[in-house]
Amino acid sequence: MMEHLISLYEKWEQLARWQKWMITLLAGLLLFIALYFLRLSPLEEELNFKKQKLEQLRLTISRLKAIEKRKNDLVRKIEELNKEIEDIESKLPTGKEEVSQIIKSITDANSGIDIKRIKKENQRREKYYIVHPYRVKLSGTYPAFIKWCERLASANRIMNFGDIKITSLQSICKREINKEGNAKDTIIVDMEIKAFTLKR
Repeated sequence: MMEHLISLYEKWEQLARWQKWMITLLAGLLLFIALYFLRLSPLEEELNFKKQKLEQLRLTISRLKAIEKRKNDLVRKIEELNKEIEDIESKLPTGKEEVSQIIKSITDANSGIDIKRIKKENQRREKYYIVHPYRVKLSGTYPAFIKWCERLASANRIMNFGDIKITSLQSICKREINKEGNAKDTIIVDMEIKAFTLKR
């Protein structure tokens, strides 16, 4: 082995300087290529992999930011809807008010309408609310009744009109007019008014 190395050294010494430079250059190039494939190439692959992971993380962050913005918008929308629900609930009867008092309060002496009867009927339970029906009998003139309905509709409580039966006093004999209404009245109204209470 030693003799082989000495033989190689002697051959190296016999080479011209430019040949030595070429061999050294080729050896360095081969060493660089070997180092690249053995060490640098895996590092480059790892770097590319980490770049891809970084890009995925950036996309995830962008999506999360978009979701956060949508969440804030939804929270704001829910708050607005809750406020609207509170406003609507404030207009619903709580069950403590007497609806007949609301009906009477809009029927003053100058309204042209007289209340003959208010009768509370059995309540009806629905899925989300309770219906409180009232049977109301009125007498007056048709224009006065229309104004009375407008005043009831604009009251600060949600109430719906049910069945309405309007009878002209002209079709009733004079003897019955004194029972049903005054001489100035032209109609008798028998109607249902529904009030509502939310289930708690």
